[in-house]
Amino acid sequence: MSFLFSNTVFSWGVLWAQPLLVLAFSLLVVRAMGRHAEGLVEVSTLFVRLVDWLSVAIIETAKWLAPMMALTVAALVITRYVFGLSAIKPQESVIYMHALLFLLAAPATLLTNGHVRVDIYYEKLSEQGRAIVDLLGATFLLMPIAILIFKYGGSYAARAWVFHEGSAEANGLQAVYLLKTSIPVFAALMMAQGSAMALRAALCLYGEPMPAPQSIEEHV
Repeated sequence: MSFLFSNTVFSWGVLWAQPLLVLAFSLLVVRAMGRHAEGLVEVSTLFVRLVDWLSVAIIETAKWLAPMMALTVAALVITRYVFGLSAIKPQESVIYMHALLFLLAAPATLLTNGHVRVDIYYEKLSEQGRAIVDLLGATFLLMPIAILIFKYGGSYAARAWVFHEGSAEANGLQAVYLLKTSIPVFAALMMAQGSAMALRAALCLYGEPMPAPQSIEEHV
């Protein structure tokens, strides 16, 4: 029992130490740029742009799930209430599309600052003040939650893969294990975008601002 307790404490300690490492890395980058500014700015900018590009590419693909979902729901309503027919697979496909749309669109939403924010003082801050808030927020709020989701969501998905978990309905979609895999994928993408957010803030604090786009169209 004491071993399990100590192992749990260690796991949680490592989990909550991760943001400190991200913060330390960001601050070290800012400080080290005093000597090797040109190379570090170039590498940092490349990383941020790569992550931003990935988030935009994913949402540009995932956005088509919205009209597909609307058309599927409309077809289900017509076939059920007009023709008296019902199909399990199309019904479950709406759940799949809904989950994938929101999970895969989340990193791009963070990129364009489209998430819900209790915005009382943030907009009144200077550019460097907002960079500090972004750096601390990404480090101590976003990263721990994303790591938790990745850790437990990964175990959750792994168990589903063992049995190739499918629908509880006989005629349902037999790909629940794939749907559950989207949870750790979402967490990994959020960690990547959160790291880019922290690094973008570090660049701003150094004096090399790299503002995030206000919309996806602005980034493309």
